[in-house]
Amino acid sequence: MELRFAQTILSKFKINDIIISVNQNKTGLINQTFELSTQKNKYLLQEINTKIFPNYQLGLQNIILIKEWLKKTNYSYEFPSPILNQYIEFDHKIWRLLPFVNNSRSINKISNINEVKESVKCLAEFYNYLKEFPAEKLNITIPNFHSGKHKILSFRKALKTANDDRKKNAKELIKEIKGNLKILIEWDGVCTQLPKRVVHYDTKINNFLFEKNTNKVLAIIDLDTLMPGCVLSDVGDMIRTYSNPIGEESKEISKVVCNKTIVYGILDSFKTSCKLEVLEKQNLFFGGLAITLMQSIRFLTDYLNNDIYYSTNYENHNLIRANNQYQLFVSLKKLNQCN
Repeated sequence: MELRFAQTILSKFKINDIIISVNQNKTGLINQTFELSTQKNKYLLQEINTKIFPNYQLGLQNIILIKEWLKKTNYSYEFPSPILNQYIEFDHKIWRLLPFVNNSRSINKISNINEVKESVKCLAEFYNYLKEFPAEKLNITIPNFHSGKHKILSFRKALKTANDDRKKNAKELIKEIKGNLKILIEWDGVCTQLPKRVVHYDTKINNFLFEKNTNKVLAIIDLDTLMPGCVLSDVGDMIRTYSNPIGEESKEISKVVCNKTIVYGILDSFKTSCKLEVLEKQNLFFGGLAITLMQSIRFLTDYLNNDIYYSTNYENHNLIRANNQYQLFVSLKKLNQCN
């Protein structure tokens, strides 16, 4: 991004400051993010991916509602939300400006159990202070995001339209997935019995900002998916993304084994830190199991649909991802059976 272009956008947010440098942050996979250093401050400028987030204005409303609620509490973490509570259109694109969280760093992989506990502690406080928030006031910005029924229907539809080569390549995984679809039906049933809460829906480790040189979390970020839901979605996504030591992009499928220390660290820390109902506590592990299977199905469905949702870097990339996540699901299932 050219400095002059960034300066024009900054002025539209009513900030009269001179930009010194612009650097692209390539950590995120959906929105384009740029770090702006000015004479006085630092900011994050983001171009919203309107294909992934077509209801971005409804998402902004959700962010504002949560920000205003948390401001009235003793929530101890930063909540970096859009400056001026608005997005602007410029050059046929949608932009937002965020305050830069000073002295912060992001990580892409868990390196110690304290990072797990700190991120869980942050998420638990987020839940605790929003427990009384009327979740029904939030907009549904991505319909059926964690609907088991919807994922099953999409998978079956993809099977009917997929070309023969892709179905042949995925034959074994398709068979395995079909044998476990009942778990997603069970998922929907369990979620309907749990309290409706404010759910982040994307709790991977790089959505927590850590203080430089320490394991202390400063903020939870990437708030576009804030919606009503059940706690199992967030804890389940933590289990899925934290416990796979080689990550969901690894081609070494046979080496995908869940780290049980991390799994139990998430469960124990969340039960200790968050005010949960009995049925929520009883199903936290099941959340990890179901969300991992769901992600495998999402990757497989996209593969059968010729990779129209997840960007790919090589042939059969989404099939590799789907197999990776299915292997993690099998590992989690074995861990559950041992207890």
